[in-house]
Formats: sequence, structure tokens, C-alpha cells
Amino acid sequence: MCAHNMSWIRYPSRVSTDVEAVIAAQSAVSRCTLVYAVLFVPVSLAAGLFNLATFLRGRARLGGLDVCLLDLTATGLLATLLSLAAIGRPDYLATTNLGCAVLSLLSNACYFNAQYVQLVLLFAFLLRRPPPCLRAAAQGPRGPAASLAAAGGCAVCSSLGAVALLGTSGELDHTTLCQADPLTAWPEYEMVKVSLGFGLALVLQLAFLVLLGVQRARRAAPAQRDAASACPVVPAIVLTTFACRLFYNVALVRRARLKLQRDIGSPGDELLMNLAELALFGESCVGSLATLFLHKPCRLALRSVPARLCQSCRRGAAGTSFALNGVGG
Repeated sequence: MCAHNMSWIRYPSRVSTDVEAVIAAQSAVSRCTLVYAVLFVPVSLAAGLFNLATFLRGRARLGGLDVCLLDLTATGLLATLLSLAAIGRPDYLATTNLGCAVLSLLSNACYFNAQYVQLVLLFAFLLRRPPPCLRAAAQGPRGPAASLAAAGGCAVCSSLGAVALLGTSGELDHTTLCQADPLTAWPEYEMVKVSLGFGLALVLQLAFLVLLGVQRARRAAPAQRDAASACPVVPAIVLTTFACRLFYNVALVRRARLKLQRDIGSPGDELLMNLAELALFGESCVGSLATLFLHKPCRLALRSVPARLCQSCRRGAAGTSFALNGVGG
């Protein structure tokens, strides 16, 4: 491990003498951030709020799968709101170390919680015989409460562990340039985040595939009613999350390697990290759209919107006609 004094590290765009590389990298980041702000943020918020309203409106009929997807929807909405801190790129958010630690804590809590809830979805709803500890997750709206509480607790503990490695506890009032994964964090920060948020999840997903293959070979009967409805939406969310987080974690590992070598990297390395962060933020948008179009209650609610609008227009027209008739009489 390198020394924990990270005062030497700087953003390459702030100190590099290669002006052309800096301009090119900042131009690319600015354009990608603009696309994210104009396209992904509104779609993510609209789809997430619509899904949230659908779940809350039908809360009396929520099943285990619905409750887990409700958790993911709320997490995605919070992650999208936190991503607004990156809208000003290539300029970074200027705040205190305390404010940056809070941003990192909340972002990591969303990051870990989404991953752990997806693992609950895989093992509880796609396995024909879920493990005993997750079997209750498929039983009614109260069934997944313990599983989601455990996932949330693990997410908070993982986030606190990562934030403890920022190395700014004695300088909380100092001003810094902040992002969700602060540049001045110790290299152990990236290692812990990659291990707990991607490596562990990847191992458990491989274990899930092995168990699924064994159960398919034994032709075990489905154990829960939500299995059929989980088949389209859960694999879609898990696969898109894996694609976004693979790129992101590769960038984190690369940045940790540069820190261990006491190298600030090039503007291209900074560009890679910024693009990886935007890809991670886009995960919430894709997940909300997958829930909207592939989860039956949300899909049916979306299809009913035009009919409701027509009914509202007819009622408004009828009311207007009645008022005019009253005036004319």
C-alpha cells in the first residue's frame, strides 16, 4: 500500500501541460454530461416517479416482487437526484470535505443497496427453490421486509466502510473538488468498493447460475407465484446493471493502480473516470425503464394513461357544455 498522504494528487486537467489533450477531454465530458442531463435525467425521474406512484397506488395488492422493485425504484430516484452534482462537468463540485463525504456516503448507499437488492431478486424469485433465508421474500408484501432490511443494513455498513477510507476525517472544513468517488480518497477506497459492490456480487451471481443449472437439471417445480412475472424484468435489470458497473469498476481499478504508482494519470484517464461515472448514473434510468415496460402492473398502468386522459377530456368537455347550456337557457 502507498502512504496515506494523498496531498500530492491532482486532477490531470488542472495541472497537465498538454493543452490539446485537456481541451479534447473536457469537450467530450461536457457533451456527454449535456446528453445525460437533457435525456437521461428527465426520463429517469419521469419513469421512476410513475413506477413509484403505481406501486403506492396498488399497495394493498403488492407482492414480494413488487416490494423489491419498489425498493429499487426509490433507490434509483435518489441516485438520479444525487447525480445532479455532476451536471456541471468538466467543472467539479466545490464543497467542504464534510459535504463531499456526505455525497459519497449517500451515493455509495444507493450503489450497494441496488446491488444487494438485485441479489435478493435473483435468489428469491428466479430460483425454483430459494434458499431458506430468502424463501419468505416471495410471500406477500411483508415477506421481503427482512431480506430488504438485511440488504439495506449491509449497504449502509458497506457505505460507511468506504467513506471511512476517504482520509479526510481531520480536515472536514477544508474546501475540495468533489465527486461521488473523491479523487483524494485512499486507494483502499476503490479496492473496497470494487470488492463489495462488484466482486462479491459477481461471485454470488455465478453461484446463482450454478444453482439454477442444477435445479433445471433436476426439473424442480416452481416454488413461488411471482417467478413467471420476475422472468422478464429481473434479468433485464441485472444484465444492464452488470454492463454499466463493469465499465465503472474497470475505471475504479485503473484509478487505484495509478494511485499506488503515485501517478496522477493523463487527461484521458480523467475522461475515462468521468464517462464511467455517467454510465453508472445512467443505470438508474435503464432500470426504471425496464421496470416500466417489463413489469406487468407498471406496464398496464402505462397503457391505461391514454384512456384516463380521454376520460378527463370528456368530463371537461361535458362540464363546459353544461355550463354553456345553463348560460344560454
